Amino acid sequence: MNRLAGLLVLAFATAVVAAFLFAWQSLTHAPQAGDGSFATDRAYATLQNLLAEQVPHPTGSPANHRVRDRILAQLRDAGYEPEVQAAFQCAPPEKAVGCTQVENIIAVLKGTGEGRAILATAHYDSVPAGPGVGDDGVGVVVMLELARTLKAMPPARNDVIFLITDGEETGLRGAVAFARNHSLMKQVGIVVNVEARGNTGPAIMFETGSGNSRLISLFADAVGSQVSNSLAYEIYRLLPNDTDFTIYKSAGLNGFNFAMIGAAARYHTPKDNLALLDRNTLRHHGEQVTALVRALQGRDLETLRSQEDASYFDLFGNGLVHWPASLNVPLALAALVLLAGLAVTGRTTLPMAGAIWSMASLLVLPFVMFAIGWILSYPLGIWPEVHVLDHQAPWPARVALLGATFAVATVTARLLAPRAEPQAVSLVYWLFLALLAVASAAALPGAAYAFLWPVVIFALVAGLGQFVAPASAMRWAAFAGFVAIAMFWTGHMLALDAVVGFPLSQFKLLALFPLALAMVPLLLMAAPLRTTALAVPVVLTLATAALAAAMPGYTPDNPRPLNIVYHQDADTGDARWLVQETPVDRAFMQRAGFGPAPESIDLAGLVPTQAFTRKAKTARLEAPRLELASRQQSGNKVSLSGRIRSVRAGFVFGLIIPPGSGITAVTLEGQPLVSSDRLKAGRPLWARIFGTADKPLSITIEHEANARGRIALFERSALPDTPEASELLALRPDNASPVHSGDGAFVFRTLDLKTLTPAGQAAPQP
Repeated sequence: MNRLAGLLVLAFATAVVAAFLFAWQSLTHAPQAGDGSFATDRAYATLQNLLAEQVPHPTGSPANHRVRDRILAQLRDAGYEPEVQAAFQCAPPEKAVGCTQVENIIAVLKGTGEGRAILATAHYDSVPAGPGVGDDGVGVVVMLELARTLKAMPPARNDVIFLITDGEETGLRGAVAFARNHSLMKQVGIVVNVEARGNTGPAIMFETGSGNSRLISLFADAVGSQVSNSLAYEIYRLLPNDTDFTIYKSAGLNGFNFAMIGAAARYHTPKDNLALLDRNTLRHHGEQVTALVRALQGRDLETLRSQEDASYFDLFGNGLVHWPASLNVPLALAALVLLAGLAVTGRTTLPMAGAIWSMASLLVLPFVMFAIGWILSYPLGIWPEVHVLDHQAPWPARVALLGATFAVATVTARLLAPRAEPQAVSLVYWLFLALLAVASAAALPGAAYAFLWPVVIFALVAGLGQFVAPASAMRWAAFAGFVAIAMFWTGHMLALDAVVGFPLSQFKLLALFPLALAMVPLLLMAAPLRTTALAVPVVLTLATAALAAAMPGYTPDNPRPLNIVYHQDADTGDARWLVQETPVDRAFMQRAGFGPAPESIDLAGLVPTQAFTRKAKTARLEAPRLELASRQQSGNKVSLSGRIRSVRAGFVFGLIIPPGSGITAVTLEGQPLVSSDRLKAGRPLWARIFGTADKPLSITIEHEANARGRIALFERSALPDTPEASELLALRPDNASPVHSGDGAFVFRTLDLKTLTPAGQAAPQP
């Protein structure tokens, strides 16, 4: 029987992990059935109406105006009197550089009380590369269906402000315009925002604000099928990502931010379309937001304020466990003290040599797992050149990482078996996990639960076992602790796909380090370990890694990013084709005549960058114009005033200010465009202007008289309608797609501000 013990433990561990992976499918798939509170079919029909053409509708485009008018019609049909807030909004100059002409849509459902209002919001603009069905068409129709549903119900206590913003994709500027300039902002007490980074998966409530304990309690009570945890909130706070919710948080508001994140390869591409949208995702978003807003309608929003944060996690999408984050440190310390007490009282069975070997393995294991993960990153993500976040068939790679975790644990147990007793290893390993629980509870309270509860469970079982069955107490504690670790960290393995892909498998495997630690004591207690026990996870890892490497990295429905850009100097007519996306489709590059390696070029003549290039036939496209009205000099300061405009009504145009330009201030339509600190930062500044078509804009530029004074005017618009462009588009494979700003013509001209005259013509260069 002892010969089979190792295999039996491996079988047990595999079964536990498989069960939790199956249960955690709630992280990757929206529930198949709903509670009937959301009219999914009607919402989908509304989405079909709003985005009937399924074309991109970036801010300021004719397509965006059509979507705007259809949203307004839907709100009027539901009994509202919506307004359009039109604003030319520049970002806070200390945070970003650029401006957008936005048209926000606002409707108000009056309540019976006099308290603060609920702001229910999403955005309706898309990027130039895709129709934006998931991002954020789903959010828009959830708001419209919510508005229709609440209008048909008896009035509740609180007003609901429905805000469908414009210009989110260009820098959150619709939200900025509302927060800064609209009188309704003063009435807002709480925010519910819906976003997306893909078009499948559950509605994840991934962000709140500080002092959220009462909000989380309400969310747990009012909403079913929750997918949320405080670790996601902690991680998101560390990432450089923003949504409209960021603007409201910075204004001192709290609330809830929802998003779907499945199929990230479709995000900001033409594949974010109706055909590939998961209707269960639409329904889940609708049910979550409807239940939450209805609960908020009846509450005094002031009573939801708190100084306390919550720690929380969902149970496989079937309920939310939550508690005050202030309990994390005391609980972690109590578990640490209990384990330390067990170590002291069990001193006669914990030889020093065994403890030293256990601690040495703790120091080595993270580096070993990182190294193995780096090796696995090649067959799992680098050789197949998979998407940075979204593998179109992730399960072989996931199983390979789990197999590697089991293999590392098995080898470690085999090396420790003749040198350390199982009880010594268990206590040393779990004391280490308890220290991690204390550290995370103190530094990142929202992330503590994944260490905290396994440690508490292990300590309780081990401690109580000393009174019930001392001989087997540590064994039962090891099993219980492993189950608890597996519950949390298999879920984290799945959730980690949202921020780290298989090309960085070293970090994904390192995140499974707690699972490996919890497994080693189990295997030691099943000694003697035979070669067969080691062979099983090794063979599993190699086989599934080979399978992952054999799978295509991209498919037509999960495409590779590939933008084709026409780059032209409007002064000289010099033109090139550029491709900058990675990983590179080398077969396309060869067919299309690009070089075998990226070249160093000066984008817009001023900004050094790397790109695959080839010569292009010039299409003689015009660049934006800066027409000077006045030039004034006082000492070493020169002030230029005039008007700037696009001549081709592109998606975006603007200025590029290189380092050392001597420019000290830029004002556009009376708003500061860039802060003085950014102008001194020593790197090129892109001042992007969106949504203005060919409308002239007033501009003032101040610069030092003895400085270089060079800038570039640029515009990004549709590709030129030429045979050469059509040929390149035809060569793009069906598993590649434009992304974000998409294909386009980038046209520029450079200006010397020192010689620019009010007539609008630059003097000849010396």
